[in-house]
Amino acid sequence: MAAALARALLPPEAPADPPAWLRADQRLSFRRALAAVRRFGGALLADGVGTGKTYIALAVAAALEPRRPVCVLAPAALVPQWREIARHTRVPVQLHSHETLSRGRLPNGDPGAVIVDESHRFRTASTRRYETLAPWCVGRSGLLVSATPAVNRLADVARQLLLFVRDDALNWSGVPSLLGSLDRCAPDALAHLVVTGEDRSRLLPERVSSEVCPGEPASSPFWQIQQGISALRLSQDPVTAGLIRTVLLQALASSPAATGQALGRYRALLLHARDAAAAGLLVSRNAIRQLAGSSGHQLVLWPLVAEAAALPDLAISDLDGVTALEAQCREWCGGRDEKRSALAAVAADGKATLVFTTHTATVRHLRAGLGLPRVAWCTGSMAGVDQTALPRSAVLDWFRRPALPTDAIQPRPRVLVATDVAAEGLDLPLVDRVVHYDLPWTAVRLDQRSGRAFRLGSSRKAVEVIRFRPPPALEAAIHREAILDAKAALPRVLGLGAEQSAPWRLRAGVAAAWEGVPAWEGMAMCHGTPAAVVAGFRLGTGDAAPRQIVLARTDTGWTEDPGTVAALLECARGSTEVAAANPARIRTVVRGLSGVVRAALRAAHGAGISSAPMSPLVKAAMRRLMALARRAARERRTDRLRALTGGIAFLRRGHTAGELRMAEAWAGIPEGPLLTVLDRLPVEEAPSPVERIELIGVLLVEPRRSASAVPTAVA
Repeated sequence: MAAALARALLPPEAPADPPAWLRADQRLSFRRALAAVRRFGGALLADGVGTGKTYIALAVAAALEPRRPVCVLAPAALVPQWREIARHTRVPVQLHSHETLSRGRLPNGDPGAVIVDESHRFRTASTRRYETLAPWCVGRSGLLVSATPAVNRLADVARQLLLFVRDDALNWSGVPSLLGSLDRCAPDALAHLVVTGEDRSRLLPERVSSEVCPGEPASSPFWQIQQGISALRLSQDPVTAGLIRTVLLQALASSPAATGQALGRYRALLLHARDAAAAGLLVSRNAIRQLAGSSGHQLVLWPLVAEAAALPDLAISDLDGVTALEAQCREWCGGRDEKRSALAAVAADGKATLVFTTHTATVRHLRAGLGLPRVAWCTGSMAGVDQTALPRSAVLDWFRRPALPTDAIQPRPRVLVATDVAAEGLDLPLVDRVVHYDLPWTAVRLDQRSGRAFRLGSSRKAVEVIRFRPPPALEAAIHREAILDAKAALPRVLGLGAEQSAPWRLRAGVAAAWEGVPAWEGMAMCHGTPAAVVAGFRLGTGDAAPRQIVLARTDTGWTEDPGTVAALLECARGSTEVAAANPARIRTVVRGLSGVVRAALRAAHGAGISSAPMSPLVKAAMRRLMALARRAARERRTDRLRALTGGIAFLRRGHTAGELRMAEAWAGIPEGPLLTVLDRLPVEEAPSPVERIELIGVLLVEPRRSASAVPTAVA
């Protein structure tokens, strides 16, 4: 009985057979993701890095629409990997890159189910790739794939889900708005949309973590340059000055080459602003973006600048100081760099080492002066070994393919220095060590980097992870460690880390604890203190997977807290006697449970659930449709009234991101085109009513009455 209740704690699973090419430990994620997409139109597959999400996603998408090719939206660097896996699994796919979406180009034709790989790249609704994709996703089913969906805030997850899932998808559980809820916390019902499978950490290499903090002597140019950056005026606006100083100091934490490059860009910006001011012109954001290049670390400055506004007050008098600091960096590049020397000492043992840096200039700095034989490198635009450019795939193959006979003639490189272009999706199972030479701005990036070596099927028993820390004085100025620590808490709140703190992680742990015990539904009693009850029931709606609810009743009333439920179920594990449940006690419990069932029924039908807040444009569209509907009623235009009524119903419910953009446009388009759009709206099926209520079981926990009581069989 306890095992049956424990299993009912888990989200629904689709009754589907996974393809033979899925591993046994991937099939649970497959069934849960398939059930979620069928019910809600979309889901987020958030299994850990290196656990084979690509294969799981392909299996789910192929099961959703088996007669149409799967549309895969992936970073351009991962498209060849998806093509190879699709060939291996014989799943027809249509591949389209994130970068192509960013240029405003959509996939061709009418493919089947959609997979959005590395979906955390779609966490910001204002980006061009999001604006391009959201309307296209309307009416499509899709699976989002990311081991690290929460980058800066919990709402990142909601933005991704809203590509396919309506904002009110969880209103049956008391969550009227995904976006509104995830702005504050992670609701328990999110487990129905964010899919995580069983813990596979035992199948991955062991993580051996350590830190290196290279010391810089007092005579090092490092300290002189840091003092020089701190002495720059930068701007009279303290926010602008703080942002610019942080960018320069974080480049200093990387390498002298990165520092010189950052200073050079800032000097060019000062010259540009000076010349523009002399000509009486404004410096636009587009001009600044072209000047700053594509580096996200440089672009952190420019959101302060409105599109047509003047540049925030910059200290043009800093030009001489910036020029002098650049000269110091060039001289330092040719001298001793303590941080680079520390990396050379770490990698001198010949282990396959993957080194991550945030700056392309640092890649050049390391490959030129690391002092190790055959240093491989990979950036967003090029790859190679030492000073020779090579195809990116050939460079990465040295760290993911078994040894070849030709390796005896030309030994493989043992060190790969890469920017974060290699931090997503790539499978590098031959890596023995991952080095975070620079610390990124997000904990997500740390996980993505390390995940290149922690892969299912890796032959390594352990992988070393080394974090290079900046000197304490520099860390105090840029607060990089504090930022990482703060953002590292997001996966824990979502239940995606190793910790079992999230409610559905606790539920999964309870179910796993009773795995292997045969399940039996009905009534049972066991001994424990104090008296309590665990009860479970399911609500069935048509062909959809039923919703299962398990609660515990204690002195304070009914609760769904998984910790309380788990503790009471353990009373059954410790029972050595079989005792008959008191019929009167059972009747009392069932009567008390009926109130909980009625509340669940009301929630399932939306009663008492406040609607998600409407945007101002949707409110304007609602007012307009209501006025048109009143006029159509007066004129007895039944066809027009029917279309307007459907549009009003559409506005009142939750929307996906694409549907929201469509609804907001109704406030301003002419009446004729508006009515044409409303006529073409698909007829929404009413939510399926609850057709059956089934009792999973009731487990009574009763104090032991007498030590000499004779056990009797359960009827």
